[in-house]
Formats: sequence, structure tokens, C-alpha cells
Amino acid sequence: MRTIPWMRSCTAKWNFIFLCFLVLPAVVSGCSRADKSPENNRSGGVLYFGLEAPFHGFDVLAGSGYLNPPMAPLNNLIQEPLFRMDRSGNLIPILGLSATPSDDGRQWDIVLRKNVVFHDGTPFNADAVRHHWERMLDSQNNYRGRPIFQPITRVEKIDEFTLRFILEHPWQPFLEVFSDELLMFNFIPSPKAVAAGTHDRKPVGTGPFKYFKWGSGDHFVVLKNENYWQKGKPLLNKVVFRAVPDHQTRYASLLSGELDVIILDRGNLIKKAKSNPELYAFHSEGNGAEIVMINTARPPLDDIRVRRALALANNQAVHIKVVYSDTIPLVHHPFGQGFECSDDGYLEYNPEKARQLIAEYGRPVEIECLHSNTSRGRDIGALLQQLFKDIGVTLKPVGLSTGPQVMRVLNKDYQLATWRIPPTRDHGPLLYRGYHSQSPTNFNSYSNPRLDRLLELQRIATDREQRNDLKCQIIRQLNQDVPFLYRGGRRYHIVARKKIRQMMDSPGFMVDLSTAWLDEKVKFNAAAYEIEKKAAVVEIDCKEPGDTAVVKAKIIGSWKGKDSWGGTLNFEFSEDDKITGTRSGGYNLTGNYIICGQQAIWQSSTGALVKMTVLDDKLEGTFERGGYSGTISMERN
Repeated sequence: MRTIPWMRSCTAKWNFIFLCFLVLPAVVSGCSRADKSPENNRSGGVLYFGLEAPFHGFDVLAGSGYLNPPMAPLNNLIQEPLFRMDRSGNLIPILGLSATPSDDGRQWDIVLRKNVVFHDGTPFNADAVRHHWERMLDSQNNYRGRPIFQPITRVEKIDEFTLRFILEHPWQPFLEVFSDELLMFNFIPSPKAVAAGTHDRKPVGTGPFKYFKWGSGDHFVVLKNENYWQKGKPLLNKVVFRAVPDHQTRYASLLSGELDVIILDRGNLIKKAKSNPELYAFHSEGNGAEIVMINTARPPLDDIRVRRALALANNQAVHIKVVYSDTIPLVHHPFGQGFECSDDGYLEYNPEKARQLIAEYGRPVEIECLHSNTSRGRDIGALLQQLFKDIGVTLKPVGLSTGPQVMRVLNKDYQLATWRIPPTRDHGPLLYRGYHSQSPTNFNSYSNPRLDRLLELQRIATDREQRNDLKCQIIRQLNQDVPFLYRGGRRYHIVARKKIRQMMDSPGFMVDLSTAWLDEKVKFNAAAYEIEKKAAVVEIDCKEPGDTAVVKAKIIGSWKGKDSWGGTLNFEFSEDDKITGTRSGGYNLTGNYIICGQQAIWQSSTGALVKMTVLDDKLEGTFERGGYSGTISMERN
């Protein structure tokens, strides 16, 4: 296997892992130490993993190309990429064995692993990988992640276990992009499940665990893959992922034993965890950035003086102290701590200069900022309101659940919105995707011909030093044009109960639950199991999942209406996939819904199966229970 020298030197500086998942053996010795327990005591048991957000689908065409925080640890258990990468920039063979470039750098030959099968028995081979990539390269599919790997023009099958990737031009970050465990398109699904249209809700991969059930949006259960190609793995029988949006509740669930591992970003809880002798608490540095997106096409933000004034008034150090309790770093760019620019163009906190720019603008500045409807989001909104008030700008914070906020940004229906520049091995492709004027995912409406040219040059540059200089010019231009404000860098925190062993002994950069085991005699968590049992499951064969995020954004909120039996109905759809429903006469239609195509479907607590079609301003649907059925019609409450 060939490893390119510039990859070693470049990625040796890279400190990223997905949301708390960098391997730091010295820090996490409790989770990865050499234990004396007999080997035969390590197998079995269930691990309960607590995350912040509910889950969405697994079909790559339904997403943006980037794994969102709750999806990555789950997805990495079910599906696998061709390669991962160690901290020195060396490829780790997974489903691929080697990657060899042509002399001119415009082709890469990938040799695949043999004797691997998907969970549904489909053989893994070149046809499976080509089927996956052809879906993403097909222009008619309008895949939103396409700008990230724009230089790839086609994929050819050489033989049953060899593929050739054809590039438009030599592309330096090819290996980094291909081994990035946060890029959804790197994971190979079963072509049979994709063709059947079931993969989005019932994913099928080659990983150490396989899909078992989706208990609404807040429980996802995977079982041990007995036929996993890496012999001796995994050790756990089952992993249950549970979405608990509130950080305090998540931490309390860990303390009570209802959860075994959680992810946190609230500074006060992180400090408590570090002082608790019953827990392992550790962190890892990341790249990317916490930001506030600016819609540069919406007045008054279309005026660069106003944007620069906001940047000068935005005290990043105060964000880090007030919102994150000094648990994340201050940053000037998203490239991570190992990347330096002699002049990054960052606008330092200077409220006096900000007031001068607002005075020069000469008109009242009143703007709205969307933020998550969480304690963290409210803290950010209140802080921005105070910082901007100091320079004469009126800010209205607006708290929204995740779905509606995301949809407003995607539709460019916003002025300011809290957001993130995600971590990745190489930010060149991601910045091209986000800020090139012709990118379909430029949600800032930002346009600068000079930046376009810099983004295009970094894409074709083959010299590492030249490309790093171009990255510095890119971030300098962005910092001066201000399509976003910084709120801090990325530092990830994970907390685990001390019974968890060898969770962090991954050869790559992510938590490796295939090696994890429970150091306890009785491997049964009664409290967690009771919660798991209460998670209702809607068993439905969803042939065409569609864009679940769009449909979900339309349905969230309160609805009222009647059914064909004359009953009065009231429904409340929440962001975390829960439906609170009542019918006159004391009937309860509460449950956990899923999105399938244009429908919301759930099994109520009384056993009724409800299917509601989402129209622009109303819901139309049916219900069935015990041989009785009827229709439902509803409108916004």
C-alpha cells in the first residue's frame, strides 16, 4: 500500500476526531488499560450510549454528505469505509486494502478486501462499491455532498476486487477525504438494501454490529454481527443508542446507571464529571469551529460595514467563558491547532471601531438570530444580544428546535443563525462546498470572485506548501468578508462509567465499540432495559424514505382536526420524534413517529396505527385499530 509523503506531514498535524472520538491513550487509560480479567469474562452484555440529538436516516442521498453528531458513532458500527487513517497519515485498510495513484495523479486504483459479506448476505465486491459511487456521481440525483468530491468524474471496475477512480485533475486531498470517518459517502451500504429502498430506515453494512430495531427517534438498537470479518470482534452483544437532548438529564442518567457513556459540551457538567471518582472524563482537540452564520444577501447584512461591525463586537473569549465555561479553545480559523497562518485576517474584539462602522452605515440595525431551543442556545442568544447592544445594534434571539432551524438556513430564510464548521481531515473541500459562489450548499449567499479563484486553485494545487498558503489566503478573505462569526473552537468531551473497558483502543481516531467490554459479573442493566422496552417501535417497510428532514420540519408543532367517526383530535409533533395525541372521549394516540416519504407514521400507546400525509398546510390520514379504521383531517392549531 502506498502512502504519499505529503499526507504524512500534513495529517501528522491534524488533531481531529468526530465529536469526542479522538484516541488519547494517556488520558483515557481507564478505558483502554491492560486488564487482568479473564478473556472469557469479557464477552456479552449491553452498552447504553447517550447522545444529544435524535437520529435520522442512513441513505446517503437524503443527506448533505456529512455525518451529523448523533449519526457518526452509530453509523460507524453498522457501515464501514474503505480506509481509515492513523495520526501519522498512514492509511488503515478496512474494506479497501491499498490505494495506488497513477504517475500523473489523475487515477487511483483501489484493491478491495475479499471474503466480506453484508449483513443481508450480499457479497462485498467491486460491484457493490461502484453501485454506491455511481448513485452519488449521477447528476440527476443532485447529491448535496457532491461538491466535496467534485474532482472525481467516474468509477470503473477493473476486476471483481479492484476499482479505478478517474479524476478531472490531480487532487491532493484524495486520501484524506476517502478516509474521513465523518463523510457519509465513504461508507459502503448493501446494494440490495439500497435497491429495495429500505436502507434509510433499516441500514445494512459490513460492520461489527447490525441493525436490530429503531425504537422511535430516541432509541436505536444494534446487535452483534456473529459473522463479522474481523474474528474475535465484537465483544458486546448489543449497543443501545439513546437520544437525551437535555445535558443535565443525560448526565443524571449516567450517574444513575441508566446510561454507560455520554457526550457533553456543558462546561459545568464536564467539570463535575472530572471530579467524580466513579467516572472517566476525557477530552480531545478538534478542528472546525462553533460559528454564527450570516446571510450576506439579507439587509442590513448585505453591507460589509455591518458584518465587520458585528465581528468586531463579537467577543469570542466571552463566548468561551460564559457559554462553555472555558472548555473549548479560541480560534481564528477552522484548520485546527497544528495549522498556522502568518496573517489570518481575524478581526479582534474592538467595540469602539464597531461603533464607528455602525455610525458610518447611518441607519438603525435590527437583526434576528436563530439558535437552538436549548439552555446552550439561549445562553448564546442572550450573550450576542448584549454584545451587539453595546455597539447600538438590536438583536432578537429566536429559539427553534433543530429541524425548523436547519430548514430555515437551508432555505436562506434567516439573518443570523448558530451553526458549526464541522471537523474534517482537510477543510479545502468543505470550504469549497460552503463558500464558493456556485456551490449549491452556499447557504450564506456569499459571493466573492477572488475567493472563488482561491478555492479553485487549492483544489488543483499539488504542492503541499503552496496549498497551505492558499488555505491561509482563503481564511484571510473569509475573515475580512465576514460570512460568519466565531464562537469558539472544537474540543470534545466524553464521559464513561468505570465498568467500560477498551473503548478507546482504536487504531484510527474513533471510539471502537467493537473492542469494548463490560467489567462486571452480571452484565445486565435492569434500569436501562426498562427504558429501552418503553420505546415504541413502528415496524414499517419504507420503500421511498424521501427527504425526511424537510417533511419533519413541516410537521413539527400543534395540529387540530376531526376523524370520520366524529371525534375531535389534537396532535403535537416534537423534534425528538414524539407525538402527543388525544381524541375526544379520552382516547390516547400518543407514540413515537417516523417519517416515510410524505407520511408521519406511528403506533399509538393504545395500539392504533396512524398514518398522516403531510401537505403544505394540513394533514390527511388514516387510523386502524382492532379491525376498525377511519380517516383523519387536520390543520395547524
